[in-house]
Amino acid sequence: MKNHFSGKITKLSVSFVLMLLISVFFCYAQEKIQLKIASLAPSRSPWDIQLKELAQEWYEITDGTVSVTFYDAMSLGGEKSVLQKLNPPRPGQKPPLDGAVLSTVGLNEMAPAARLYTLSIPFLIRSQAELDKVLDTYGDSLLKEFNAKGFNVIAWTNVGWLSFYTKDPYSDLKTLSKIKLASAGIDSPVLGETFRAAGLTVEDIQASKILRSLKSTGGVRGFFAVHMYAYVTGFYKAISYAMNTKMCPVMAGLVISNSAWNRIPEKYKPEMIAAVDRIKQKLNNSLDESDAMYVARMEKEGITMINPTPEELAAWERDFGKAVEAVNKKVPDAFDMDLFRKIKALLKRD
Repeated sequence: MKNHFSGKITKLSVSFVLMLLISVFFCYAQEKIQLKIASLAPSRSPWDIQLKELAQEWYEITDGTVSVTFYDAMSLGGEKSVLQKLNPPRPGQKPPLDGAVLSTVGLNEMAPAARLYTLSIPFLIRSQAELDKVLDTYGDSLLKEFNAKGFNVIAWTNVGWLSFYTKDPYSDLKTLSKIKLASAGIDSPVLGETFRAAGLTVEDIQASKILRSLKSTGGVRGFFAVHMYAYVTGFYKAISYAMNTKMCPVMAGLVISNSAWNRIPEKYKPEMIAAVDRIKQKLNNSLDESDAMYVARMEKEGITMINPTPEELAAWERDFGKAVEAVNKKVPDAFDMDLFRKIKALLKRD
């Protein structure tokens, strides 16, 4: 009887251990977190390179618990489609995407109350150091608007500085106003309205049709974009002139849904955020270098860079300053005028 009872205990112990092992294995399997993130960053661009480095660091920091897979946002239908995929298709279902790298356009669509276009008012912020100072001072209040929408902005900075690219020469806003322009990669109605208010002729054309329009008789004679986009797309080959000045930053941010971020064990997050800060610093350092590289490449291929004098820049700033007031009256929610005034005071703008 004793041996029979002992045998039962042994069988129960083995069963218990097996169940415990299965449970441990199941829990371990459940801890694996794959983040699906859509990105607008062109292949081999500074953003693309640093994002992939960040993904590798997160994988190592979490001992393989967190892995990141990036998807081309344009192949998914662009920013509007990506924004839809960040939300559940039906109540109770998991969203197709956990996060995205969005431009000012997508970030504004996600959290309109943040009024991020304020940071892209022409000639308000003129360097990466100034942008960092503004984000350090007022960034937290902007981030709250994203959290209210269910998203966490893991990192944000700019992807470059806006410039005008044309077939015809220009040196001031009056001359530029006679040149028909299109947006390229920055489908921003607010920027378009700002430029129109400043007297520019801006046509709304799909990005896929801009090159055809540039090459056709009667089409647009130029476009506005950042140097990286103009070069990577090859659009620069259809123009002869480009403005070489820091007119305004074009923002971008890595955004992850709160639900996805909350799945990550808290013990990993301090190191993950530290990795984000390191990558962001490397990205900021590389942006000016990459801008200079694209300028040099375009000049080598025959593009004339327009470098406004201090007096000409002052005139540009004055004219765009008037445009901001005009746009604010026409589209009251376009800019946060209180934040605009605070930034001017912070950066000691007249």
